[in-house]
Amino acid sequence: MPLRALRLPLLGAFLLLAVVSLLSAKAAPAQEGSVTGGPYERLVIRGATLIDGTGSPPVGPVDIVVEGGRITDVRRVTALDLARGTERAAGDRVIDAEGKWVMPGIIDAHTHMGHGGELPANYIPKLWLGHGVTTVRTFVGSEDDPAVALSAAQERGEATVAPRVRLSRFWRGDDPRLWSAEDAPQVVAEWREQGYEGVKISGKPGLLPDVLRAIAEATREQEMGLAVHIGQDGVVPMDAVAVASAGASTIEHHYGYAESTFEDRTVQDLTADYDYGDELDRFRATARVWDEAEMDRLHGSVTDTLLALSREGRFTMVPTFSVYEDQTDLARARNLPWIEDYAHPAMVEGWTPSRETHGSFYFEWTSRDEAAWGRMFLKWLPWVNEFKNRGGHAALGSDAGTFYHLYGFGTIREMELMERAGFHPLEVVRSATMESARAVGLEGETGVVRVGHEADLLVLDHNPLDDLKVLYGHGALRTDPEGGARRIHGLRYTISDGRVFDARSQLEDVREMVEEAGR
Repeated sequence: MPLRALRLPLLGAFLLLAVVSLLSAKAAPAQEGSVTGGPYERLVIRGATLIDGTGSPPVGPVDIVVEGGRITDVRRVTALDLARGTERAAGDRVIDAEGKWVMPGIIDAHTHMGHGGELPANYIPKLWLGHGVTTVRTFVGSEDDPAVALSAAQERGEATVAPRVRLSRFWRGDDPRLWSAEDAPQVVAEWREQGYEGVKISGKPGLLPDVLRAIAEATREQEMGLAVHIGQDGVVPMDAVAVASAGASTIEHHYGYAESTFEDRTVQDLTADYDYGDELDRFRATARVWDEAEMDRLHGSVTDTLLALSREGRFTMVPTFSVYEDQTDLARARNLPWIEDYAHPAMVEGWTPSRETHGSFYFEWTSRDEAAWGRMFLKWLPWVNEFKNRGGHAALGSDAGTFYHLYGFGTIREMELMERAGFHPLEVVRSATMESARAVGLEGETGVVRVGHEADLLVLDHNPLDDLKVLYGHGALRTDPEGGARRIHGLRYTISDGRVFDARSQLEDVREMVEEAGR
């Protein structure tokens, strides 16, 4: 649905037009190695080993045919087939993928474009494309968020240099209807008319029980998603079981699960001077609630209830492990190998410890704080793996942009942490593709390499199932035959809606932006 009826101040509208002009690129044919090309009348990827996104084992060699931005044929063509005279598919562009791998494009189900201060308009999209991200669900708080302009350009059919954008609107602002269960459906309907595909709730008023239930019913009627970040300001009485039972399509992060296990109390044991508005207080306390969790109940009745809601309804877990990893080891986060070359100075400035900036609470971060988060990770990650093993739906979301957590790189790190939690690499890929498509409302449209689906595909020089690190834009460090060190790069092409992007060129563009900004 197009974004319409969005009222923008004159200056805001001017800035959004500038964003669109920078993000848009005229589609044109391209040769191997060029930055972009397509869409093509007929694109053929020939001879690849296919990882289809369902969790099925790889199979090859496979030819994939794309016409009109959709997959029209997926055919195994073996040496025996060729010896028998089978003709290979032809097209106006053919990618020779012999010895390469193809998988669905990655869908990041939890993103924001509002982090990081003054950034070049195409900086974040290029980081995404350079890491194989072909669709993002982006949470926006106002019409002047850059994601709104990008989504509107895509709805107009403009060929943006960016992944597909799915917009969800935050349930906050000064509209008194946001506090009313009777008026909530009207707000949802208006946002749907404006083109939003979902609603994002974070704390009150959306987590008032009557309001949440009204929003959930309205979003279901409007065929919209409902993402909920429970938070400590909304967890009483709306813990994770209550939120999922009310009709949330996704629960973001880890909040509310530990509280769902309480039997001898209803609230976390917080100090009398605790202030949720103080981010240092908040992030110190939110890990420690897992010390109070009744783990037998978490693995028992809580999991049973959430599994039933996930199997029978629309509930999907989006844990966003990676956005919290910094809290377990701050020194590691500050020295990640891609920060210097790919983190824009405007982002780095925003990460400087500060009481005034969201996500910059590290001015008094201690070893005790890291230990609390470490204990929480030891409980949280294996439990999400158990939820998946028993039939629950778990999707990938990075929530990149804050605390040394860089776009694109953070998405791949989320995949690594899923593997650390116990996911098989095939399950990691499934969560990043098929399960994320379900989470963002695109099930049956993308996320799986299947005839009739959108042509969102990745072509890789190295097998990601062997090592997810080959998906990182800066490559994976290996030794060469002479005994030295070299970096291998797995991702070659990111194909979004039938358009072919040279992934490495996107990352090189980002490096140049960072250099020009004075790093």
